[in-house]
Amino acid sequence: MTQIWAHRGARLAAPENTLAAFAEAAAVGADGVELDVHLTADDRLVVRHDPELPMPDGSLVPLAALTRAEVALADVGDGVSGPHRVPHLWEVLDLLEPTGLTVNVEIKVGCAAPYRGIAQAVAETVRAARMSERVIVSSFDHVGLLEMREHDDALALAPLYSEGLARPWDYASMLGVGAVHPHIATLRRPGEVESFRAAGIAIRPWTVNDPTDLHAMLLAEVDAVMVDDPAGALAARRALARQAAADLTTQPLVPA
Repeated sequence: MTQIWAHRGARLAAPENTLAAFAEAAAVGADGVELDVHLTADDRLVVRHDPELPMPDGSLVPLAALTRAEVALADVGDGVSGPHRVPHLWEVLDLLEPTGLTVNVEIKVGCAAPYRGIAQAVAETVRAARMSERVIVSSFDHVGLLEMREHDDALALAPLYSEGLARPWDYASMLGVGAVHPHIATLRRPGEVESFRAAGIAIRPWTVNDPTDLHAMLLAEVDAVMVDDPAGALAARRALARQAAADLTTQPLVPA
């Protein structure tokens, strides 16, 4: 059965990448969450998609130029609920540890260059939270992603990519990873999913918001889909399961 992962939390119900969004994802029954991490000036892991933070005067300041305490002052809410703060990675792991959800930690790249020391920081934080068996680390920076093995070779890794690759299942095997996180558009090519299956590589596409794409991925039984609306995706998965059960009960008996 395809797992449903909430992309940046249940971001249609609460501000993305906030504790409220992750709590909502758990509440609606998602199987996992996806989140993004950056490194602050004082080497703290903060959960945010963009590499910059808006200031009260409207300017944007790189997270890498701010301390954790400075980042914590910002309200990243929707202006209606809240306030909502940018959480530290350990806060999210602490929140989700009792739930059993899988946590996909995407290591982001800073405004100008990769963050030095971010792989070690992620490995140490996950290990301290005792979440190693439920965390998957992904990144568009595949060189940096493989650095994780220097700090924790037990963590599952999954390269992200958005463009069409030639034989990406072979590339994944060459990297020594057991899964990939491709953009959904790359899986629309005939035979793509089947080739990953034949190679034994798990597939978890993002961001599967189009109902046609979601239906196709559920039918193909990819390992997981990352969605902005986990409640809606869960409803679609239940509907498909009910239809499959109904089809089984209406099939004519075949004589032995």
